[in-house]
This record gives sequence, structure tokens and C-alpha cells, in this order.
Amino acid sequence: MSGVKLQYVASSGRAYNLRSDTLRTRSNANFHKFSWDVEAVDLQFGSRVSGFKRPAALYDATLSLFGSAKERKALLEALHDDFELDVRNVTPGRLTWNDYYIECFAKSSITKPDDSNIFVDNTVSFYCPYPFWIKEETKNFLVQESGITEEFLDYPHDYDYDYYSGESGSATWKTDFPFKSDFLMVIYGPAANPRIVINDHVYQILDVLGESEYVMIDSKKGTIVKTTAGGQKVNAFDLRNKEESVFEKIPEKTLLISWPGTFGFDLTLYEERSEPR
Repeated sequence: MSGVKLQYVASSGRAYNLRSDTLRTRSNANFHKFSWDVEAVDLQFGSRVSGFKRPAALYDATLSLFGSAKERKALLEALHDDFELDVRNVTPGRLTWNDYYIECFAKSSITKPDDSNIFVDNTVSFYCPYPFWIKEETKNFLVQESGITEEFLDYPHDYDYDYYSGESGSATWKTDFPFKSDFLMVIYGPAANPRIVINDHVYQILDVLGESEYVMIDSKKGTIVKTTAGGQKVNAFDLRNKEESVFEKIPEKTLLISWPGTFGFDLTLYEERSEPR
């Protein structure tokens, strides 16, 4: 597809453009495929489906390296050093397709020069333990105490949501996510028992955050971590409001968000798809 940005980003942070003049994928690289395993009970006629589960994803791709023999060798060795680093450290790299990424390991590799020695083909199997492509969207919600006007929150670009609806601690975020999503919420101090309501669901931490302190709620990991002004990481799992789950996934489409307006927070949503858009 024209205009697609396809990369392998190693755990080292080094990125390799897989659609460049020196490194590109062959036509066998298909990242738009998926398969669900069916959980079902056989009946006399057909079956009764109780659910679906998803195995790890595996993508085979042939990477062609071009340039002089010296350039091909240097690029191949750098690429394979990063493949090895991911595996040895058990820290995945990422395949990225435009705004989407999937975590991966290069679990096998076969390298073969072509007969004319103009390029080298490297066939790689990318093993993806969590078989979903993820797109992240982050919005920042600022302090909105009485007297603060929309002029204070003026941005040079128009967004498909409102930072400020005219009321303290009130905002609307229109997403294009078709499903509920996991999230990362970062709440900044100073704040006492910070409470955020999203579409009538309460997300609250029962703690006092001082200046320069913040707390991170990660719904996917099921963790709550407070960072003190001195930089110390503290497990704040037991400080959550237990009446409503702070790990409840964020609804799809339009989000109606309210909070006291006396503190700011960031909200990152994770759209997960079987294949990238």
C-alpha cells in the first residue's frame, strides 16, 4: 500500500524503515491476517459456542537489503544484533504500521544472497505474544478552576473533542474507537482524593498527592503506582476507591468527562485490533 509507514523498532530504540531504498519487505509480508480459536461444545448438529481465544500471532516477512556489499553487511549485522538483543533480554521490539504497533520477537531468520549478488534476502518470523495491533491516543486535561476561561486553554489546532465545555472540570472527547479500551491515567498533584467520572463511572484514588507528585493507573497491568516528589515509586493499589473499579475499561465513541477541575490529568487510550487499519 502506498504511503504506509512500516518499521521494526528494536527494544534498543533503534528503528528500521522496512520500506526504504536499502531495506524493504517482499510481497510475502502480510500483516493483515488473523485467526481466533473457537471454544465450543459439539452437539448432535453443529456446536454451541461459549467463546473465543487468541493464540500468539506469527508473521513471516522477507526483508531485502540493497546497497554495496559493505552497506548490506553493516545493515544486516546491526539488524540481527537488535533481533538478538530483544530475545536475550526477553524485551520485545515492535512492528509498526502507521499509527499501530504490535510487540514482537524475531524468533527465526534465514539469510540468502541472490544469485547476482545485488541484494540479500533475510526471511524472518516475527513472534507476537500479544496478538493485537495497538494505537495509542493521549489527551491532556488541565486545571479548570473557576475564573479560568477557554482562552487559557486555546490551542493552535482544532481537535475532535473539547478540553473545556464552559464548566469547571468538564470535557467531551469524541473517539473513533469501536470497542471499549484499556487505558493509562496519570493524575497530577496537588490533589486530595482525586475523582474522575467518565460516562457515569467513577475512577478515584483515596490519597493526598502533593506538589510534584502523581499517580498512574494502568488498566491492562492492573497496577496503581504513585511517584513521590523525591522520585520514589510506591505501590498504591490499596488506595483505590473499591466501590467502583478503577480498572474499568473506557467506553467507545463519545466520552463525557468530569472532575473537580482543581487538578490535571492525562488519559491514554489503547485501541486494539486484530489487524492495523
